Formats: sequence, structure tokens, C-alpha cells
Amino acid sequence: MQVFDRLTVAALAIIAMCAVTFAHEALGHGSACLALGGHITLLTSSLFRCDLRSGWIDPAGPAVNLLVGLIAFGVRAMLPDVFPKTRLALIFVTAFSFFWEGGYLMRAMILRDGDLYFFTQFLFGNVVPWMQAVGVAIGLGIYLLGARLTTQGLLTMFATGEARAVARTAWIAATLAAFAAALCYRGAPLWPDLRDAVLEIGLASIALLFIPRGKTRMPRMAAHIGRSYPAALAAVIVFAVFAATLGRGIGSL
Repeated sequence: MQVFDRLTVAALAIIAMCAVTFAHEALGHGSACLALGGHITLLTSSLFRCDLRSGWIDPAGPAVNLLVGLIAFGVRAMLPDVFPKTRLALIFVTAFSFFWEGGYLMRAMILRDGDLYFFTQFLFGNVVPWMQAVGVAIGLGIYLLGARLTTQGLLTMFATGEARAVARTAWIAATLAAFAAALCYRGAPLWPDLRDAVLEIGLASIALLFIPRGKTRMPRMAAHIGRSYPAALAAVIVFAVFAATLGRGIGSL
């Protein structure tokens, strides 16, 4: 007997994706831009521009994402088992946050491009190979920590096979939603926005297709995620607002 409803899991994953993307682009980069006296000229689900050039804007998105992921982990750890849907949504927030920033840091240092590479360049002037290597190692550590926290969180709620199915359902739903929102972008060209949206959620979180790994085990709590129309409705509303704002793009397009 299946102990989770795929529609509800997908809805929770879509809400988590929207929250994590908002945290990175709007709350992170956007707040830093405004706090430093700048004005946001472009804000989408994967692109950000500020009329003020400052090296402190670049790390704000990743920093806020990691903070949100840690807060979600802490709240989930303290939340009673009688709130399984909320616990699952928080697991997804932590997963998307850590996978995004861990993967992004590795990519930035390897390709010498991206927020955290530019921040390192801002701090030290010249990014030498050993700095790139340290950055890749830190990114890998963040990514593996995300995988560990996600695995542990899912296995407290579901048996191994069910946990894998939940993780895969979440990945598919979040990736498709990120892609659909990016398609709403009214600027040109569309490809950079679409590419980055898929990279940040879809490719970065591809580990969800392979975890949890290991021997079959029974969960600490026998969670049942039944069909929840309120969760589905909430996901529709959140995604509609997300697509109409960050998806469509705010500012100079």
C-alpha cells in the first residue's frame, strides 16, 4: 500500500522550489542591492541585475539560500510528527537550497564564472588554482551535506523504497515547474533565463533521483501523505504568483 499521494508530494515540492528561488534571487540578491542603495533593474527566477556594482551583492543570494536551508532543517527537526506534510516541505526546502548552492559553487569555480567566483575575485583580486580547488571542495561538502540531510529526513518518514519514490516525484515536479516559470519570461533572449532555471533546480538537484541509497529500512515514524487538495490549491496559487512575477520578470527586460 502506497503511503504517499504523488499529487500532494508534487505540490509540496513546487512550493519549496518557489520559496528557495525567491530566497536566492529576491530576498538574497535583491535585498543586498537595495540595502547598498541600488535599484533592481532585472529580477527573474534565475537572472538578477542591480544598477549598483558591488562585490557584496554576489554572495547574498547563496548566503540567504543556505540560511533558509538551515532554518528549514532546524524547524523540521523540532516539528512534531503530526505535521508530516509540513515536515516534507521543509525537507524539500533544505534539499533544493543545499543542492543549488553546493553545485553552483563547484560549477562557478571550475568554469571561473558565477556569483561565488566573482565574490572570491572581489575579495582577493586574482583567483588562483588553489582557491578554485578549495571552492570546489567546499561546494562538494555542501552538496554531500544536502544529500545526507535529505536522506535522513526522508528515511525518518518513509521506508527506503517509498523515500526514493518521494524524492523522484519531488525532483520531476520542481524541475518542470522551474522550466514552466522560466518560459513565462517576457524578455529576450529567453535561453539564458531558461537554461539557468533548469540548471539551478533540475541539474543541481539531480541527486534526488538517486537517494536515499542503502539497505531497506523502516522509518522512525510511519508518515502518511494523503491526497491534500488544500496543498494542491496552495501550490497552484504560489506557482501562479511566482510565474507572474519572477517567472515573467520584473524590471528592465
